[in-house]
Amino acid sequence: MPKTQRHTLPLTNMSSSLCYYRCFVTKSGKTEEYGYGLPWKDVQQEVDKHYNEGADAVELEMITKEEFNDRLPKPY
Repeated sequence: MPKTQRHTLPLTNMSSSLCYYRCFVTKSGKTEEYGYGLPWKDVQQEVDKHYNEGADAVELEMITKEEFNDRLPKPY
């Protein structure tokens, strides 16, 4: 018996949706700020990358798309 849409569970995987974060990476007492507008799985990979490169701490702050866009460099 084929499944109908009514019997299919809704998708809850947000891995393809863009997430917007400010990322603070602390390494050797210095903190650098990054901005990410990526799918969640890619944000996780970036966090892992920071730790693999020796980060002491990585903090994420969720922001809106508008806040992310406001932080982008503006053309002259």
